[in-house]
Amino acid sequence: MKEKELRLAVVFFGGVSLAIYQHGINREILNLARASKIYHADKPYEGQGKPVSSLHERYPDEPEQSTGDVYREFLETLGKDVCLRVIVDVIAGSSAGGINGVTLATALAHDRSLMPITDMWLDDADMLSLLAPEAKAHLWNKWYFWPLVHPLLTRLNREGLLPGKANAEMEKRISVFLRSRWFKPPLDGRRLSTLMLDGLTAMKTSSSPWESLLPQGARLDLLVTVTDFRGIEQPIFIHDPAVAYEREHRHLLRFSLDHRRTGHLLSDFDIDNFPSLAFAGRATASYPGAFPPARIREIDELLAERHMPWPARAHFLDRNFRHYRERGENPEEAILLDGSVLDNKPITACVEAIRTHCAFREVDRRLVFIDPHPGIGRAVPGSGVPGFFATLRGALSDLPRHDPVYNELAVISRYNVQARRLKAAILNARPIVAKLIAQATEGRLRGDFTADDLRHWRLSSISLLSSTTIVYDVWMRSLVLEALDFIVRIIVSACQYTANSPEACQVQEVIEAWARQQGVIADSYAMPDNLYRNVDLPPFGKIILDFGVIYKRRRLNFVLHEINDLYPGVSSEQAGVADSESLDLLKIKIHKCIDELSIFDDIDFLSRQAVAGCREIFLEQGDDTTWPAPATFEEISRLVERLAQECDLARTADNADAVLASSLVLSLEERSRDAILTGYLGYFFWDIILRPTMSALSLDADAGPIEEILVDRISPEDASGIVLDEQKNVLLGRSFASFGGFLDRSIRENDYLWGRLHAVDRLFDILLSTVPVSIRDNFAIDTLKKRAFERVLEEERQRLTSVPALIARIKAAIEHL
Repeated sequence: MKEKELRLAVVFFGGVSLAIYQHGINREILNLARASKIYHADKPYEGQGKPVSSLHERYPDEPEQSTGDVYREFLETLGKDVCLRVIVDVIAGSSAGGINGVTLATALAHDRSLMPITDMWLDDADMLSLLAPEAKAHLWNKWYFWPLVHPLLTRLNREGLLPGKANAEMEKRISVFLRSRWFKPPLDGRRLSTLMLDGLTAMKTSSSPWESLLPQGARLDLLVTVTDFRGIEQPIFIHDPAVAYEREHRHLLRFSLDHRRTGHLLSDFDIDNFPSLAFAGRATASYPGAFPPARIREIDELLAERHMPWPARAHFLDRNFRHYRERGENPEEAILLDGSVLDNKPITACVEAIRTHCAFREVDRRLVFIDPHPGIGRAVPGSGVPGFFATLRGALSDLPRHDPVYNELAVISRYNVQARRLKAAILNARPIVAKLIAQATEGRLRGDFTADDLRHWRLSSISLLSSTTIVYDVWMRSLVLEALDFIVRIIVSACQYTANSPEACQVQEVIEAWARQQGVIADSYAMPDNLYRNVDLPPFGKIILDFGVIYKRRRLNFVLHEINDLYPGVSSEQAGVADSESLDLLKIKIHKCIDELSIFDDIDFLSRQAVAGCREIFLEQGDDTTWPAPATFEEISRLVERLAQECDLARTADNADAVLASSLVLSLEERSRDAILTGYLGYFFWDIILRPTMSALSLDADAGPIEEILVDRISPEDASGIVLDEQKNVLLGRSFASFGGFLDRSIRENDYLWGRLHAVDRLFDILLSTVPVSIRDNFAIDTLKKRAFERVLEEERQRLTSVPALIARIKAAIEHL
């Protein structure tokens, strides 16, 4: 049966108390991921024992009638034609959305419960709880303000800044807030850190710490935006002066989980990392004027009081603040503000992460952005010219935070157009490339051959372009420079120079000068005829073989693209197309070859002697006017040879040859075998065609197969399944400058409930859009939605005691669906 992956990348925008609405959406995303896991675990080739009958049986924190069971029913119905696996593998968030990104990623990484986070939002996200004890107003603080409170609330309600007439509890909280400390942040940053740490600690795993909702071989990336108040100094190379320095204030905190195919988890989401995650949530939500800025010492002091360790502290600082230390800055002194100040909608960061994720099967890639208030930036007709304070607030706060996502989405749209054009170019060129490769291999691709034969064809086929020197020489030079860049990166890292620093630029100049002297950079590049062994390559070819890790990744990713293009033929049962199981197995083997190249992402693979050799030649040589001397080039030659031996990239090329000359490929149908081997042996043709466009699309060496990224939004405007009396603005947390949810529990319950209902509505829309048009009539999607809506109400009826009237109205609306 055809297998397909629906990969979701989720982006959470900022929204202060609208984080509670986003948490309701998180609950449904987690239920969908759990339903997918159970559905696939019940397959006879993956699971053992009695199949799980419901989510509650596997997850006691779920009710007996869960929305997850309805998602699973959808997957089982679709499974008659397509076996769909749902994976969330990228999450990005800012401000309040950053907190939700942290909690969702933590739940997905180790299959943890979000129920404790629900309780945290409903019980503890209260204004009186969040106020700093030393800032909270007492009865007679600013007593003269008491007579003004009621008229002020009446005015705020008339102008739509409150969700309705203020009740006694809301009036009390607004009064205390307005009479609390002025000119210093009134809310307690330490209290927020405590809530984050306690919430994460309470998120119990489903059964084992080695459980994950990410399948084996997949990776989860979490990106959280923060704003560095002081910034980090970055060099910019210009004409005069040669180097200018600017301060960069945008910053991303990164966390990841790598679920190895062996079953092992390399995780930034385990208990050792809870303080790191809590700090990320605290920092990204440090709303200016409301919370004080975040600093590392705050979480250190909190942990010290509790006598709790932070085992992953060094790892967290090294991963997220290494460049601070490289610039001579102390990350522990960094002052971090709310991520929404400069990057409230981190779609671009999410897209960059998406491009490093490869699927094992045919993939439907979605970017899902969650926007609780999509219409907030729209102009109000007849609103007139804004006043003095409205202009200041808009310029300093509202406009930067709510700047539309047009530019980011336009980039994705252009990327998708170019991706479709690239696929069309590949399709049109295939017959020509296939013919050239068939001639070069004398038609032997369709017969038996060995890995040695494949190596010979791989080395020799490059010369097919040598007669077109204007193309061939330029392309070969680009591969040489790409390999030299890798050597430079190794040396710069070994010497602990900062990337793009003047010292790093000097290393680049010296290595390129050495390459010219050695004939590696030349005017023309002629390959010998009948190459059979790697040692027979000329100097420039040897450099590409020994250090061309980027080219090797591109070639293997292109082979994955060619395999992915065979899957539609599997579903339509075209003649001469391999079965999906064989293609899956081949992709796993090729992914292993790609994974083997990941060791070169840093210099940990180098021996101490090699690192010492780099430093001996290049460290602190910039002030010597006679450097580099002729003898230096001899030392560099010996160093490059040593680095080549330790990288051993020639072996990785031989490994790829072995996979593609194995019985797994030889046993494929003729059409599938030709497509895969032509993609591998003829990749130099594709590289010349595709590389300029891929560079223009900012696709680097780690980019996987060419895939479109479709964009979906979850917001109150998009979920049309339940409508109450034409009421569109159902979220009450928007009031009081988006702090409304902190004023009353009923507001929090309202927004949380709508978050779950809207998520049900939109997630089923997304699921249905993955279904082939020919079988969509098999799904009673409205019936499934209605049942899921009913299950949300049934589950939350006992918990949400402050909004019984709302639940009754929604129940009546659902009955009429």
